[in-house]
Amino acid sequence: MGVGLEHATLRGLLRYTNRLLSWPLVAALWVAPAARAEAQQQQQPQQQQQPPAGDISHLAESASSKHQLPSSLDSENEEAEPEFTIGPTEPVAPGERRWVRKFELVDLKSYFAEGVLAKAKDAYDGGRYRTARQLLETEAATPPVRYLRAMSALRMRQWATAAEELSALAESHPPLRDYCHFEAARAYERMRKWTEAVTHYGAVSPGARRYEDARFGMASILEKKKRDYAGAVAALTPIVQTDSPKPNNPRQAEAWLTIARLARYQADYNGEHRAHLAVWALHPFSRQVPAAIKGLRDLPYVPKWKVARAETLLSLHHNREALDMLERMLPRMELPDPLACRAHFAYGTALRKERKHSLAIRALRPVVENCQDEALRPRALYVLGYSESVVEPDSSIPTYLKLARDYPKHPYADDALFYAAHKALDRGNKAAAMAALDQLISHHPDGNFAAEALFQRFWVYRAEGQQDAALESLSRIEELRGKGSTHESVQRARYWRSRTLRTLGRAEEANALMERVAAEGAATWYGLMARSRLAVEAPERARAVSERLRSPASAMSVWPLDAGNLAADPHFVTGIELLKLEHREAASELLAVDRKGRGEESIRLLFHILHASGYERYARSIAWSLRREGLAAPTEAETRLIYAAAYPHAFRNLVVRHSRAARVNPDLMQALIREESAFNPNARSPTGALGLAQLMPATAFAVARQLNVPLATPSALLDPRQNIRLGSAYLGGLQRRFAGNPAYAVASYNAGPGAVDRWLSRFPDAELDEWVEQIPVEETRHYVKRVLGSASAYQLLYASDKMTTLAFGERGSNNAGSR
Repeated sequence: MGVGLEHATLRGLLRYTNRLLSWPLVAALWVAPAARAEAQQQQQPQQQQQPPAGDISHLAESASSKHQLPSSLDSENEEAEPEFTIGPTEPVAPGERRWVRKFELVDLKSYFAEGVLAKAKDAYDGGRYRTARQLLETEAATPPVRYLRAMSALRMRQWATAAEELSALAESHPPLRDYCHFEAARAYERMRKWTEAVTHYGAVSPGARRYEDARFGMASILEKKKRDYAGAVAALTPIVQTDSPKPNNPRQAEAWLTIARLARYQADYNGEHRAHLAVWALHPFSRQVPAAIKGLRDLPYVPKWKVARAETLLSLHHNREALDMLERMLPRMELPDPLACRAHFAYGTALRKERKHSLAIRALRPVVENCQDEALRPRALYVLGYSESVVEPDSSIPTYLKLARDYPKHPYADDALFYAAHKALDRGNKAAAMAALDQLISHHPDGNFAAEALFQRFWVYRAEGQQDAALESLSRIEELRGKGSTHESVQRARYWRSRTLRTLGRAEEANALMERVAAEGAATWYGLMARSRLAVEAPERARAVSERLRSPASAMSVWPLDAGNLAADPHFVTGIELLKLEHREAASELLAVDRKGRGEESIRLLFHILHASGYERYARSIAWSLRREGLAAPTEAETRLIYAAAYPHAFRNLVVRHSRAARVNPDLMQALIREESAFNPNARSPTGALGLAQLMPATAFAVARQLNVPLATPSALLDPRQNIRLGSAYLGGLQRRFAGNPAYAVASYNAGPGAVDRWLSRFPDAELDEWVEQIPVEETRHYVKRVLGSASAYQLLYASDKMTTLAFGERGSNNAGSR
């Protein structure tokens, strides 16, 4: 079935608007994407030349030589890089606004909202394609009219007309360039004009959503119609020749299997062997694997590919299977052979992921000492330092510092300096810690650990009573740019600056800043903390914030928003055009936008475009990423829509029933499930936790025995009813153990009650906010903040008449719960 215009919810939502976006403005918006498309087209022949056409063995060996283990630690211990960052903005006069690309709701108006174009679109949607073309004959030849005419011809199987019109539109209308080239190629295929079809498939830009389909279409023609097997391999090469591995990517696995067949046609049996190995090693759970294994019968499984498969398994958290494979290989592999270095590093990483830190250290130290591969050794140092920090803390500091010294430009260098400083502080070596922090801030000011280093410096100065130096560190956090400048880091800096100002007797400044944190981050940990403190220290301000937060959301109050540099993104420009064409793939095109490095307002705009167009599922994925990184905008009408998408009431009836039975706040349990599994009942963690509440089977069986509930097998934990009941009961028991304190209970849920007991003994005089900041396990510290911040979000969205706060007892008591 061809790709064409489809019914879309946008039509009904936006046809009430009264004007079209002017064509001059549209043309100006398309200049940058057109230039990028031209640049991509110029680069395409170079991509086809690497490796030389038909050199399948070289292509496969190149893939097997790349490390297939992109992450050195577990995903649960590595925070994903932010999709956007925030930083200081240039000052403007009150009431002024500097727009890059001002975006209004009317900019989404359908081209077919009224008049003859509306009738033509209705005819097209009803399958009356000839009528649609006839209605458009007298209309001005704008791109929407030309596209609907061409697609009508395509549906009528007037292949020559469609091909001609689509080809012309592809050259004159950049937003639809790739779609038109793709459809033109399909039309030429129907006419058996293979050369023209290949040309148009080849014109689809790298990075376009149609790109992989176009490469397969080109390869199919070259293989089956032209018998140009080397050309077919060259067409598929860009799909498999990627810088970053994509385990189990179905298109890559399909491409490798096709390349294996093409190699056989050319009597390149070595290339066929290697291509089958690529499927087996790089995509071990794809549906193409049985065919690849069949092709490998009686042929050797080359060690290089075995290592690649083990690395792939590790990246997919199949640790035990990877360990078994590596253990059979390692006795025959000696360092410093490059392949042996990869195998030993993968083995040490697997042991680290299995929490076998002493064994991981024994495996990784020889790698660090003997292997000099600059892509591998810094990662080995990083993983070694982590395992040492758990069982040999004193050894981890020189390991981390060695990484930073030997590889100062490596992405892990700032991480290593931070963790070296953290361990030095734990060991009481303040001078060494401050030196590492100063080096990090000086050498990596734009890194994702700059804010963490400055905050650690603040904490040291605060403990020493150096309040001016402490405030200076917090101010520098607010001035940061780059990956370290996230909303969470700025919120934290403002919250603690307010706390510090109060200790200096500057109550009015402190209260104003605390009110700002409470308003801008109402659905975050620091917003909850700020609201809780204001309730005690400045009740009138707390009431003002609550009234502000209760204001109802209005969709019309969202617009306008600034697209910023998003306006130059080809996927964004094409996605907006498809929305206005009422094309069914508009949302997918918008979701393909590269969100890295965008301003927050641009990402919010992306959410609101999808939300206003009726694409709630797509909008929700944007909302989750926004909420993960925090929202700098006040928690008012616009952002409430985002929060509502990010905090659904999934499984709410079960949550309410079982949490109340366990004497747990339903919003707290809802938040915990959201953070644990994102409401995926089939979720499985790398460590074996299962289901919505991510229960370990042993813990679940123990709770089931206490409740006298039968729990037949671990797979029963994938049943939402069982999982939520047991998870609620477990959390309820932890709350009772810690006198109703939700922060301690949530920390225990993540790290275990024994760990929380140790941390309470370690910081006996800390107030609640101080205690959470000093949780020594980074994962648990972030977890407590996320869960309680999410609970606050649920209160804000669904129970705004009862805004929860956390009570603060005397120092050292910390027994109060929520109120």
